[in-house]
Amino acid sequence: MKIKSINSKLMLAFLGVIIFFAVITYFLLVGAFNNYYHEDIYRVLEDNIDNNQKITDIEKFINDSEDNRSIEQLFWTKINGQFTRKEARRTNLITSELTEDIIKNIENNINNQQDESRRYYIDVNGRKLFYVITKYELSYSNKLYVVPKLFDKPKITRINNTLYRVALRWEPLDDSLEKNLFNQMGIGLLLTIIAILIIFFFLSRHLTRPIINLSNSVKEISKRKFDSPITIKRNDEIGFLASTVEEMRKELLKYDEEQKMKLHSISHELKTPIMIIQSYVDALKKGLYPKGTPESSLEIIDDECCRLQKLVYNLLYIQRLDYFESELKNKDKINLKEVVEEVINNMSMKLENFQTEIKMDNVYINADFNQMKIVVENILSNQIRYADSIINISLEKDKDSVDLRFYNDGEHIQDSNDIFIMFKKGKNGQSGLGLYIVKRLLDINGASIVAYNETKGVAFKIQWKL
Repeated sequence: MKIKSINSKLMLAFLGVIIFFAVITYFLLVGAFNNYYHEDIYRVLEDNIDNNQKITDIEKFINDSEDNRSIEQLFWTKINGQFTRKEARRTNLITSELTEDIIKNIENNINNQQDESRRYYIDVNGRKLFYVITKYELSYSNKLYVVPKLFDKPKITRINNTLYRVALRWEPLDDSLEKNLFNQMGIGLLLTIIAILIIFFFLSRHLTRPIINLSNSVKEISKRKFDSPITIKRNDEIGFLASTVEEMRKELLKYDEEQKMKLHSISHELKTPIMIIQSYVDALKKGLYPKGTPESSLEIIDDECCRLQKLVYNLLYIQRLDYFESELKNKDKINLKEVVEEVINNMSMKLENFQTEIKMDNVYINADFNQMKIVVENILSNQIRYADSIINISLEKDKDSVDLRFYNDGEHIQDSNDIFIMFKKGKNGQSGLGLYIVKRLLDINGASIVAYNETKGVAFKIQWKL
């Protein structure tokens, strides 16, 4: 599976990154320990250094220096540019390891040093020798030099003397402590890597297992199998995604059931007029007239053909409603009064049989003119079908809304919500599509519609919120 392949690659990449940073961390820790260790050696070598100390007796200063057996001290004097090595009365075993090359290297450092004190180290056969060179200015009485020329007077000359103290210390031969420390650091980093990998393994399973399950559920949905609910319950992004997919599954299931119901209802609605037309045509072929005369029988066929034509038109228009909902359209500013008046004029012959009261103001809304015309036509046709003798139409606007109201004095409706459902027909209904189309078109144009019973009759109210 691709998810497992991605998971394996991710784990390998994560392992590589962890090892890379572990190696870098190890060497940084080793370097930090070495730096600290070397710094500690230099601090020992620099202990008790006082550059401001006044030295008047070189021999006394050398022999009175602290007898620290962990370090070795060497001394040089520089008198008017001439270097001389001074020996202390005591010796140390470390001195025996100082070769002439080491001594020369130290003397070169002394000759080139400008600072009062400076740190140095050299590698000798894989072992480090650390030393600190400290410079002292000597301040004792000037000495007289007699110029060896006859009859010349003695000449007093100040001698420029400098004392250099070299404190040395070898790196210990026994490095078992350092090795043990480095080994422990390595083991600690290795255990850390293993722990991180274990945590990553269980974390990746915790993350990828619901993703795999969600992927399988989506595949089932793609096969139009909407019956299995998604049961992933988490409070993170994966849980949010799972709940979103579950909502999509429910909507698809609802849509699929609606389509099946629609197909079943369509087939039933189409079958009835087709069967009537077919039976009447068969009767006419045999010379029979179900309505008594050929004209009456043909009129029935014509009525059923008109009914079938209107049914097919409405079904095709319902399919277009999905396109209307998703299409990005610029709605026009229209006068709703003009829409209603045009429909009333087109249906004036049918309205002559009713007592009508029309009260409308000029009201402008943003909507599609043709769609609003279909809405008014369908509602007015419904009023004509169910009214006894009275039909009233009113259109008014206040500061909060625009209200278009239709009233007829016909029978009360049983359930005001069901009448807007597809194929839900009333007592004298034809196809059960007219009011469904009205509801869908009003939703598309940002309006709402309600139907309610009054003391006598039924009212339909369409409202646009301002």
